[in-house]
Amino acid sequence: MTPVAAVLTIFALVLGTIAWLRLIFIGFNRDALSGLIALFLPPLALLLLLPDRRENSDLYLVCGAALLCLLAALILR
Repeated sequence: MTPVAAVLTIFALVLGTIAWLRLIFIGFNRDALSGLIALFLPPLALLLLLPDRRENSDLYLVCGAALLCLLAALILR
């Protein structure tokens, strides 16, 4: 693995963790069931938050940045 791919992988992990914690916070602010869904099934929680995507646009930007870093790391591997 090249050093650039390793750094991009670390960025992807950090951004993914930040997005997951933000998703849990938003979920528990809505109600307990949404929070538990965000804790155990994050992709489903993201789909449930799609109608409110304008309020939570930062969450989707962080998720997109994590995916972009992960894809770039996979390509440079």
